[in-house]
Amino acid sequence: MEKLKKRLPAKERKKQILKSAVKVFARSNYYNTKMSDIAKEAGISEAMIYRHFSSKKEIFIVVLKHMSDRILTFWERELDPVKSPLEKLRSMLLGYYQRMIKHPNELKVQFLAISGIDDKDVLKRLRTDQQNYIKHFSDVIQEGISQREIRKDVDVNALAFAYNGSGIMMNMMRLLGFTRKFNEKTVVSLIDHFIESIKV
Repeated sequence: MEKLKKRLPAKERKKQILKSAVKVFARSNYYNTKMSDIAKEAGISEAMIYRHFSSKKEIFIVVLKHMSDRILTFWERELDPVKSPLEKLRSMLLGYYQRMIKHPNELKVQFLAISGIDDKDVLKRLRTDQQNYIKHFSDVIQEGISQREIRKDVDVNALAFAYNGSGIMMNMMRLLGFTRKFNEKTVVSLIDHFIESIKV
């Protein structure tokens, strides 16, 4: 009961709730999760959760947005000093894969979220996230063409979708347990093939 009595600033309490929600969603998926499950994981009352979030759906959508924002922040902030667009593409793909290894619950939640697309708000959130990823890939590819690192005859839109799709595929292989034949060495080799196929 000590956890129930502990007071946290609102910002920290929301972080605690979201962190606990990721664990529960990863175990049970969106539809099977109850607010009481999240409360139990966080060690607080349901009433406390409702002080910060209006519904389970709001928590789920905020969780998805936070995960997407962290990926985009990594791409924008960490890759900014990297001058070569080809190296940016390499780091984006490898960094995404490595991040999901470090955060397996987030990986599961991202894939389990697909089961929730009958809800228009969940679908909108997932579409927005994927569109943001694709735009980021497209911008870097276009930058590579402008800097004459990437062939000007490539289909920028098709490549952006392909690279985004490869990130999904790489993480799916890990989620399904193909860790011996599809490990980081395999991922690096795959990325190298991608880069070689488009560079000038």
